[in-house]
Amino acid sequence: MPPLSINSHRRLLRGGRALILASGFFLTLALCAVALVQPAVLAHLDGRFFDTLVSDEPPPKGYTAPVVVALDDESLARFGRWPWPRALVADLLNRIAAQHPASVGIDAIFAERELPLSANSSTTAGNLSAGDTALAKALASGPFVLGFELTFAPPTGRVSDERLLHPLNLVALTGKGSTDPRRRLWQATGAVASLPEFSRSASGAGFVNAAREQEGVLRRMPVLIKEGAKVLPSLALATVLRSGAVSEAHLTSTWNGDCSLRIGERSIPLDDRGRLLLRYRAWHGTSKPVAAWELLEGRVPPDALQGRVVFVGATASGMGEAVVTPVNALLSGVQVHAIAAENILNYDFARPSPWVYRLLATLALGTLATLVCAALPVMRGALLLGVAASAAWLGSVWLFRSSGLFLSPVTPLIALLANFSLLSLIRSFFVEKRGQRQTRDLATTREFIMTSLAAITEIRDTETGAHIMRTQRYLHVICQELSQNPRFQPLLDQETIDLISKLAPLHDIGKVGLPDHLLHKTSTFTAEEYEEVKKHAAYGRDAIAKAESRAGVQDDVLLQYAKDMAYSHHERWDGSGYPEGLRGEQIPWPGRIMAIADAYDAIISRRVYKEPVPHEAAVRIIIAGRGILFDPDIVDAFVKVEEQWRRIASELVDADDSAG
Repeated sequence: MPPLSINSHRRLLRGGRALILASGFFLTLALCAVALVQPAVLAHLDGRFFDTLVSDEPPPKGYTAPVVVALDDESLARFGRWPWPRALVADLLNRIAAQHPASVGIDAIFAERELPLSANSSTTAGNLSAGDTALAKALASGPFVLGFELTFAPPTGRVSDERLLHPLNLVALTGKGSTDPRRRLWQATGAVASLPEFSRSASGAGFVNAAREQEGVLRRMPVLIKEGAKVLPSLALATVLRSGAVSEAHLTSTWNGDCSLRIGERSIPLDDRGRLLLRYRAWHGTSKPVAAWELLEGRVPPDALQGRVVFVGATASGMGEAVVTPVNALLSGVQVHAIAAENILNYDFARPSPWVYRLLATLALGTLATLVCAALPVMRGALLLGVAASAAWLGSVWLFRSSGLFLSPVTPLIALLANFSLLSLIRSFFVEKRGQRQTRDLATTREFIMTSLAAITEIRDTETGAHIMRTQRYLHVICQELSQNPRFQPLLDQETIDLISKLAPLHDIGKVGLPDHLLHKTSTFTAEEYEEVKKHAAYGRDAIAKAESRAGVQDDVLLQYAKDMAYSHHERWDGSGYPEGLRGEQIPWPGRIMAIADAYDAIISRRVYKEPVPHEAAVRIIIAGRGILFDPDIVDAFVKVEEQWRRIASELVDADDSAG
């Protein structure tokens, strides 16, 4: 494979960035679609985030809270279990009406007539008992709103009487590009209501149905539900409407998914299902309800309920189903209705964000992660995206605290995290690929430099380029064999074997420091000349060390091998070598391996001062030096590969020998 040029590096990086951008935008668009669909798992995560927002919200000053008249455990203990006699219920309602409340929502259904206590008990016209008659009169004496329960089973053919269910006088207003907001309201098929005599006596009615999330937590309260062509209000909404004498409401929707219900001066934000996202304010409203027994026994101040919105319902154990709330408290149904009314009365709403906001937030963070992964290093990108994620989380909290807008950061943060994770993998693939190319380029460059340095030596030395190539192959073969030896196995992995064989040309680089008359001398050296020649080992080591220092390289294993090979390849096992007279294991192992390769090639090659020696004789000479001149294990390895060395020597013949 040809070396990678600068242009090809750039093409590789551009290709990686193009794939990162394409993958990131595709993933972002996919997550935008998921944000619109809102699968159950994302809805659950959004709900958990909402719980953290409302769990510690204190009410602002001047907060108006409805009053709950509770049928609590103490009331049941004093007056008997529920249902109470209708006369007793009528007495309770009369006492409430006597305090002139603004409106009273009753979270109870009186669907059956009261049974007479005995066969002699008298009944009034219409077959109502005295208790039922008293209750009907009590309901007519005050601003009472009765509760009823909507059913969603397949229709039975029964049609509800509009006068009994008090449908909302609703006008639907459709903005440009939006659909009729009534289309997605829940559709009921029937209702369980109080007796017609009671419903006609009451001034209003509202459904008591709640709608919990899949995990059982009540975060959204239905405010509007359809039954047939009618739109019915919840008990909380009907009670608030009765307190303000509002007769008409407007339901509006816009193209961006924003939906609201306007009653008088109030605009109630709803989701497309007609539900109100409850703002619990860590709920304080019914922490001290008024007990029914206190009213019945005259222990409540006469003006305690004056002008207030009141809800009557059961809080006693075993009456009704307790509701799990985001504030980690179990509340009864009447308390939840009071919370919904409280939100409406105080204009204190948790507004669900329109789908456009969720889409834009997801698109923004997904795009940011894509651009960061394409443009910045991983660590800097991770730091920047961490800051962006924190800002998104804190921004969502700030929006809710300041304006009540609930824009969950869950899906946008998933888009950010998913893009960063996937695109980092793609980026690491290209970085690794580029690193592999650069490693190959570096290896090629190193080999070129080593060969060039060896060529400089060749120009001045009598030895040939064939000698350099032979020693490289000798080292590769013998190192492969030595890698099976327990002494050398930890040292010689495949990468090291390749490095050692490529370093062979540098073993005599120090000869460039010798004068020409010594390099080209054809006769025996004098003692002084021989001492000068010995210095080439130190010259070689120092040349490599100086280059290493000038390049600012430290602790490079390759260069250390090169220095060891250049400096110690003339050391001998018995200590008779030079330049330091090292013996045995004191000699660096690259130098010991190079020593036997250099000696073998010198023996079999023609020199100006000698004729070549046959391979068999060279083998005997090497074996004779086992444990004296050479490392015994290396000689043993040589014996196993000597035939391969013979073939190498015959294939790479010196030019002079070939010409002869």
